[in-house]
Amino acid sequence: MSGRVNLVRRAHDALNSGDVEALVAECDHRFRLDMSDRVLNPAVYEGHDGIRRFLAEVHEAWEKFTWEPEELTECGDLVLALIRSTGKGRSSGLELDRRAAMIWTVPGERAVSLRFFRERDVAHEVVRRAAD
Repeated sequence: MSGRVNLVRRAHDALNSGDVEALVAECDHRFRLDMSDRVLNPAVYEGHDGIRRFLAEVHEAWEKFTWEPEELTECGDLVLALIRSTGKGRSSGLELDRRAAMIWTVPGERAVSLRFFRERDVAHEVVRRAAD
């Protein structure tokens, strides 16, 4: 397994365990978290403080939420993570179980961005175009 894929796996482990600082440690200080494709509260978060703010928002809305990678594929500086997201709403009790994708950009020792996609096909196309 490549260093980029290992980094993304560690980042997801930290994300799913709620270890914010372990996640921050895997990300560059200029990190850009693009969650603009999500249905509820689409937004873009910048830097380490943005990561912390995003996770605080998730923990406020969800009793439990995970982004489990089902498949990780490296393509140059990109790592495509096909994920299964599960969650339970904190006040609503709403249960969520869906498949989506994330594209991590890892040009060196730290991730510089993550972009969320509701549709896996769209993420596949973005990675394919980047490879051309």
